[in-house]
Amino acid sequence: MNKLIYILFFISTIFCSKIINKTTDNIEDLFPNHISIEHKMYKIPKDLKKSIQNTAKQKFFRPEVNTWVIMSKDSLKYYAILDNVKGKSLPITFLTIFDDSSRVYYNSIIKYREAYGGEVSSKNWLNQFNAYTDSSKYKVGDDISNITGATISVNSITKGIRKLSYLIYQIIKENE
Repeated sequence: MNKLIYILFFISTIFCSKIINKTTDNIEDLFPNHISIEHKMYKIPKDLKKSIQNTAKQKFFRPEVNTWVIMSKDSLKYYAILDNVKGKSLPITFLTIFDDSSRVYYNSIIKYREAYGGEVSSKNWLNQFNAYTDSSKYKVGDDISNITGATISVNSITKGIRKLSYLIYQIIKENE
């Protein structure tokens, strides 16, 4: 039994580090002239977590999220958050980057594990969230384009980005 636990822990560590590395590469590609990129785990305070989950109507997968603070060459700060949302049966790992005014700057699907619905990885679909904030309308079908055959993924990613748009204020506040 102990061997099985060690094997599972080892495998999860390898997959987790691959996702972190892929995310970091994604950020470095987006900011090739960055001054610094600082990665850390952000433990979401329980009261904030509960409030955000109730407002966004979506739970966080874990009590913490991976975050990056990016200092660009033009002295602007950007904040990246890596999160998971539930697809039809498997998690979808996505990255959202915010500018220092808490507006969505960039989104990317880091790992899509479902057989169908991968169209949510499209840059055109993800770009519709650019400049969104916590006060933007996130209504699928009206403000957000729906994708036939990807209804669950579309709704999950939309709620996930909205959820992070509430969390970003606290992350920025703690990094000032």
